[in-house]
Amino acid sequence: MAHPTPDDLALVALGEDPDAGTTAHVAECLACVAEVDALRHVVDVGRSLGPDDALVAPDPRVWRRVLAEVGGAPTLAQGGSTAGTTDATPDELAARRDRSRRGRRWRTAAVAAAAALVVGLGGGFLLRGVLTPGPSSDSAIQLNALPGWPGANGTAAVEDGPGGQRTLVVSMAMPAGTPVDGTFEVWVSDTKAEDMVPMGSMTGDSGRFPIPASMDLETHPVVDVSLEPPGDTDPHHSDVSVVRGRLRV
Repeated sequence: MAHPTPDDLALVALGEDPDAGTTAHVAECLACVAEVDALRHVVDVGRSLGPDDALVAPDPRVWRRVLAEVGGAPTLAQGGSTAGTTDATPDELAARRDRSRRGRRWRTAAVAAAAALVVGLGGGFLLRGVLTPGPSSDSAIQLNALPGWPGANGTAAVEDGPGGQRTLVVSMAMPAGTPVDGTFEVWVSDTKAEDMVPMGSMTGDSGRFPIPASMDLETHPVVDVSLEPPGDTDPHHSDVSVVRGRLRV
């Protein structure tokens, strides 16, 4: 049985659904479920950092070890000898190779998730300090940049108001100097982006959008901000998504 690629597992951990086959496989494969859960921990840690968190450069040996393990290069055991050179039966050697392949696959997926998170956060974990302040809410989620929009980022949250009225609060930021020709529009959709519901256009870099009582965010948990062309009269999505994230519902 072929497992999804590390990149696909990283996308699942980030809240995306690469394709129906990957989703179905992860739902049934205990090994992939475990890897996605571990990757989500990486993502959650990254998203939990705030403007007061400082990045500390690790010792160069740490990075060399990461590169060696991801690339499959042999690591040295204590004393300078290459690990794994002791006598072993063919079955034991095969088991070691299988464990090594699984380990490299997990590490590659972890690096992919971390890299995707950094790109989605606009190049660093100190993103929250440069975003327009958003609502203080446990439901706030990060909106990650789509391909073609490096450095774009945002947040989305659901605010509960009087009488059960809910409001979707969205803010975003673009890198300085990025040409923007059109209007940013906010959508919610299912995880396949097949049923996209328009919420409204943003004013500047933020917007507040009443959520209809009939809307089920459990079936439409994805927040998508698109770039619609100037003077657009087409009610459909432009197919140009800038940032996207999945609500915690």
